[in-house]
Amino acid sequence: MSSRVLRRNFLRGFVVTVAASQLPGCGDDGAPGPPDPSTDPEDQDRVFPQGLASGDPSPSSVMLWVRVEPEDETGPIAVHFEVATDDAFGSIVAEGDADVVADADHTLRVKVTELDPYTTYFYRFTARNVQSIAGRTKTAPADDADVSPRFAFAACQDFIGRYYHAWKALAAEPEVDFVLYLGDYIYETNGDPDFQTSGSDRAITIPDGVQLLEDDPNVKGARTLGDYRGIYKQYRRDADLRKIHSLYPFIAIWDDHEFANDAWQDHATDFNEAQGDEKSPERRHAASQAWFEYQPADVEFDAAASPPSDIRIYRTLRYGKHVELFLTDQRSYRSDHVIPEGAAPTDRPAGAPDTVPTYGEAGKSALFPNSEVFTRNFVIKEGFDPIEAYVKPTMLGAEQKTWLVDAITSSAATWKIWGNQTQLVQMLIDIREFDIPDMFKGIYYFTVDQWDGYRTERKEILTALQGVSNLVALTGDIHAFYAAEVHLDPDDLTDAPTLVEYVTAGISSSPVQEITQGVVDSSAGFAPLAPLVPQFDQILTATSPEYKYASSNMHGVSIIEVDGASEIRVTFLQVADVKTKDFDGNVSKKSFRTVAGQNKVEAL
Repeated sequence: MSSRVLRRNFLRGFVVTVAASQLPGCGDDGAPGPPDPSTDPEDQDRVFPQGLASGDPSPSSVMLWVRVEPEDETGPIAVHFEVATDDAFGSIVAEGDADVVADADHTLRVKVTELDPYTTYFYRFTARNVQSIAGRTKTAPADDADVSPRFAFAACQDFIGRYYHAWKALAAEPEVDFVLYLGDYIYETNGDPDFQTSGSDRAITIPDGVQLLEDDPNVKGARTLGDYRGIYKQYRRDADLRKIHSLYPFIAIWDDHEFANDAWQDHATDFNEAQGDEKSPERRHAASQAWFEYQPADVEFDAAASPPSDIRIYRTLRYGKHVELFLTDQRSYRSDHVIPEGAAPTDRPAGAPDTVPTYGEAGKSALFPNSEVFTRNFVIKEGFDPIEAYVKPTMLGAEQKTWLVDAITSSAATWKIWGNQTQLVQMLIDIREFDIPDMFKGIYYFTVDQWDGYRTERKEILTALQGVSNLVALTGDIHAFYAAEVHLDPDDLTDAPTLVEYVTAGISSSPVQEITQGVVDSSAGFAPLAPLVPQFDQILTATSPEYKYASSNMHGVSIIEVDGASEIRVTFLQVADVKTKDFDGNVSKKSFRTVAGQNKVEAL
């Protein structure tokens, strides 16, 4: 009755590999069968509160995911799964049985193989005689298939005080083939005042955690495996998120908030060095394990290894003749930020000669000790660039950097799509000509947590990719919609662009302009800068001409359409209000195209 179970892999996230096959018919032996499983929505929500999901499609396989909520069980819970070519499950191509266990938080990951390329399948699970809703998924086309994919890309879905109206907007659009998720699937904090606002039913509980505020023990960051698992469970109960997972396979990578804000390797930055180095391999390991358990990604997790050797998420996925995805991990192998948050303004990098500027010349101020302001954010370009050139930090690490360059330069796909967490385009703001105190006048990097803080390696990679045709970076992280033409040297635009970059805003997270307003409002000393915040986009595009479009105060999701070997078209679905529970349906759209061979952004 069941297809062959080829392998069971207990890597702290139960994985079953099952091959699709023609299933033999069953004779009737006269014995009564089990009662029909319940499909009552209340039962489904009780047994499968996080819904179901699929991901990482290949031409012959796809990953399926589900979690069963334990009740009185003290041991394994039996789960039956089915895959069919029709939503009535009249043509089942694969089915099997597995147990979910507490060691994997009762999650199940099934890899279904020997499927047909570019084919829609339906899947469902049964546990405790309750049958889940049916999910829909789709395999990738064969590598040589001349098809024109259409897919969404998204990032940054903060839950605190915010709603997932952008997923509603995507669900209302014509079908896409898959969703490329570029990181910050969860936020590890429950009320970080730098970017989170509380709201009625949009709150999360962190049972253990790291206390973030000295005067409020309730504001925490996740610390333990139970903390991180709990956040995923609470996020995945959201009806709009469950809906979009049931409709489309996800291809996901992480950014920082799956572990800790502005993280590097296994170091957090919660206290900006006020409590010393925040190295925490146990916390990083727990965050990686929870991500593995709750994402239908075709990767492996080694519970016995230490970070970053416990998991590798950078990978490629081919999607027909015209598309290959290159997904990078920009947190696990990166160097620390160039300017230490706890350093003095008179300090320099260790061993640096006097010709290298002090941190103070890059903006570091004694007025803001142990702060991300003037160290990771709002950094003076003139002082920072020679410091970075001396330090030569890495974003990707040597091994991943070599892998990325080799993979892209050897790809035969028409369009090489880089799934890139943090912005490549130079993000400068020049506020010298405004009527503000002289102490603020200068040209600043908005944030050096992105590629601006790793300029040397960015140039090295772009140099190696010179001559690669039709290279497109799709980016999240910054909570804004941007379209840009990225040059080898962002300070000299006389050469042709090396690639184009399309940046999607957060599904729900605070837009970058809103965050900037919050920083300005947080200190009376910043009050003279308040009139500049509403001019954010004008200042940005005037200072940084690689940007061809900027919308820094929106939320939403994006769709890319690949028109074979001719062009790609990108549409930003922009949602203004995510703090009101009821979605008003208002979505503004802005579309662009990039013609093959041109590395240009053209508004439509």
